Amino acid sequence: MIRVSTLMFAAALAAFAGEKPKLSFVNDIVPIFTKAGCANSNCHGSIRGQAGFKLSLFGYEPDLDYDAITKQENGRRINRAEPEKSLILLKPTFSIPHGGGERFKVGSLEYEAILDWIREGATYDSAGSPRLKTLTVTPEEITLIGIGTTHQLKATGTYTDGSAEDLTRKVQYTANDESVVEVSPLGEIKTRRAGETAIMVRTLGKAIAARIAVVEKPPMANYPDVPGNNFIDELVFAKLKRMNIVPSELSSDQEFLRRVYLDATGMLPTLEETKQFLDSKDPDKRAKLIDELIDRPEFAEVWATRFADLFRTGLLDQGYKGGRLMYNWLRKSVMEDKPYNQFATELLTASGQLKFNATANFYYVTEFSEPENLATNVSQVFLGVRLECARCHNHPWEKWTQDDFWGFAAFFGRMGIKDTYENDESQVLLKVKGEVIHPKTKQAVLPKYLDGPTETEQPDEDIREKLAAWITSPENPWFPRAIMNRMVKHYLGRGLVEPVDDFRVTNPPTNQALLDALAKDFVENGYHLKRTARLIMNSRVYQLSSEPNETNRGDQINYSRYYVKRLMAEQLADSITEVTGVPEKYPGYMLGTRAMAIPQGAPSYFLATFGRMKAREVICERDSQPDMAQAMHLISGETLVRQTMAKGGNLDRWMADATLSNEDIVKRVFLAALVREPDRREIEVALLPLQTHGEAARREAFEDVLWTIFNSKEFLFNH
Repeated sequence: MIRVSTLMFAAALAAFAGEKPKLSFVNDIVPIFTKAGCANSNCHGSIRGQAGFKLSLFGYEPDLDYDAITKQENGRRINRAEPEKSLILLKPTFSIPHGGGERFKVGSLEYEAILDWIREGATYDSAGSPRLKTLTVTPEEITLIGIGTTHQLKATGTYTDGSAEDLTRKVQYTANDESVVEVSPLGEIKTRRAGETAIMVRTLGKAIAARIAVVEKPPMANYPDVPGNNFIDELVFAKLKRMNIVPSELSSDQEFLRRVYLDATGMLPTLEETKQFLDSKDPDKRAKLIDELIDRPEFAEVWATRFADLFRTGLLDQGYKGGRLMYNWLRKSVMEDKPYNQFATELLTASGQLKFNATANFYYVTEFSEPENLATNVSQVFLGVRLECARCHNHPWEKWTQDDFWGFAAFFGRMGIKDTYENDESQVLLKVKGEVIHPKTKQAVLPKYLDGPTETEQPDEDIREKLAAWITSPENPWFPRAIMNRMVKHYLGRGLVEPVDDFRVTNPPTNQALLDALAKDFVENGYHLKRTARLIMNSRVYQLSSEPNETNRGDQINYSRYYVKRLMAEQLADSITEVTGVPEKYPGYMLGTRAMAIPQGAPSYFLATFGRMKAREVICERDSQPDMAQAMHLISGETLVRQTMAKGGNLDRWMADATLSNEDIVKRVFLAALVREPDRREIEVALLPLQTHGEAARREAFEDVLWTIFNSKEFLFNH
C-alpha cells in the first residue's frame, strides 16, 4: 500500500466526511521537534536536555517525548483549555522569551499541527499504530554542475503496516559541509562551490545521507583517456571524470621505488636493489617487484605493527612479554597470509594464559575488560562502527540505540580476567555465569547482533563463537569494508571513510562503488590481505605521481594523485639506520633489530616522539601531526647525532674506498636516502665545504650532508 502522505490522505477523507483528520503524535508531531532543531544534541535532545526540558535525541523515543510534553512539570507545557497559550507553542515561536530563539512561526504548518493536536486532546497513538520502519532519500547520489544550481531532495518513509509516505516536508536536513551546498528546511539544495559533501536527513530516530558532488563546469570535451590496470583504476578514474579532475601523471621509477619499499616493507631499497630496478628494461618490473616485496618477512612486520596499533598490543598494562608473544603471532599470521576471517575468529574466541596463548592478549587490555568496553572495542576494530555514543543514549548520528549497544555488550557477559602480580601470568577466561544489565531498564539483556536478532546462549556454550561467525560471515557488510578501508588508508594515504573506524550512514564513503568492489573481491577470494595489497599497489592510482596538476591541486579525497604522507616512527628510524649503516640497539633485542620488528611497549624515546603508541594510550590511530619535540630531535637529538657521527658505518666505508670520489659519495648518500641522484646544484652545495676547508673537514662535511637530508621533507615523507 502506498500513501503520498498520511495527513493528505486523511484530509481527503475528512473533506468528504466533513471532518478534520486525526493527527498522530508519533508520525506528525514528534518530527516537528527534530526538523526545528529542538531535539538536536545541542538543545533539548542532549543527554541532560535544556532548561529542565528533555526530548529524545532526534525523536528516537516518542513515548518519552510524550511524557516530557504532557506530564512533566505538572503538565504545564500544554494548555488544554487554551491551546494557543501552551508553552510548547509560545516558546518555539518566540512569543515569550526562549533561549533557542524562533524555531517556527505562528500560523506555520508546524504551529497549526501542534495546535490541532492539543485541541484534539493531546493523545498518544493507539497501540499497534504504524511506526516508521525505513527512511530513504532521493537522489542518494548526484553530481550538480555550476555554482548556484538548485536541486530538490525527496524523503520517503515506509511504515510497519507496509504503507509509504512522502516525508520531504517533515524531515530535518543538514549539510556536512555548508561551504559546498546550502540546504533549505524543505530539502532544496543550492550549490556554493566545487567540492563534495553529504546532506544528513533525519526524523524519528532514523538517519540517511544524500551524497552531493559539485563541479563548476560541464564535463571536459577533451578529457584524456587514462589507462587503468584493474578495477580500482576504473572506479577511481570514472569518478574523477565526473568531477572534471584529471589524475596526475605516472610516477617516475625512482619515486615509485622509494614509495613501494616504504609502504610494503617499511624500509628503503639498498643501493644494489635501486640500481637493479632502475637499470631494468622489463615492462613488468613494477608488478614483479611488488610480488617480491609482499613475500618478504618485512611485509608481515609492517602489518603486524599496524595490527599491534589496532589491538593495542603490549600497551595498557598488558605485559611486555604477552605483547611480544601476540606481535609474533600477528607477524606469523600475516606472513602465512592467514585468511582474515580466520584471523579475526581466533582473536574473538581467544582465552587462556597470556604468556602461553598469544591471542588471549587481545582481550587483556585493562580498560577494556568490562563487557561494555569490549563491545566498543570489537565493533570499532572489526566492524569500523563506533558504538560508544549509544552506551548512554541513542546515537546522535546513526541508527544505533541503547538497546543495540547493550545487546552487543551481552555477548561478553561471561568474559573475565584472572589477574596475578605478574601480568604475563594472568589469564583470560569465561566465567560460569555472567550477565549484562541494561542501565535504563535494570534488566538482564539478551545478546543481540547489530541490526539483527537476539541470540540465546546454551549451557556450556561459548557464545563468542556465534558472534565470531556473524562478524566474519560473507553477509556481514561491515567486516570486509572495515579492513579494506584500513588497507586503502595505509597505501593511498586516506581511507574511503574517515576516520577509518567511523562507518555510519551520515559519514558515507568518498567512493561507495570502490569500497563495495574491494569488499566483494576480498570476500570472494578468501579474505587474503596479500591479494588486496597486491591489487592496490599494482593499480595506476597507487602509482600516480604526487605532483599535482591544475585540475587536481585541491583534491584531497578522490586519489587523483599520490597523497604525500609522513613516515611512521618505525619507517623513519629504520631508514636512518639503513642510510648510515649504523645498527640501532633496542632494549631486550639484539643489535641491529629493526624498529618495525619490535612489539609495542619496548622503550624508545625516538619511536615515542615520532608517533608510536605510548604505554597507556587507548587510541587506534596514530597522530601524524608534527610537533616541536620532533623538530628539536631532528635538529639536535641524540639519535641523529649518534647515527651521523658513529664510526664504522657507511660513511667510513665509502670514504675508505679509493675508487670513490667525493662526488661519488654524495651521490651514494642521495641514492640511499632519497632513491635519486642529486642534481648539479645539490652536488655543488654538498662539495663546497670540502673545497674551502680541505681534507681535514671531509668527514664532517659528509655528516652535514646526512643531517641536511634527514631534516628534509623529501626524506621525512613518502611521496
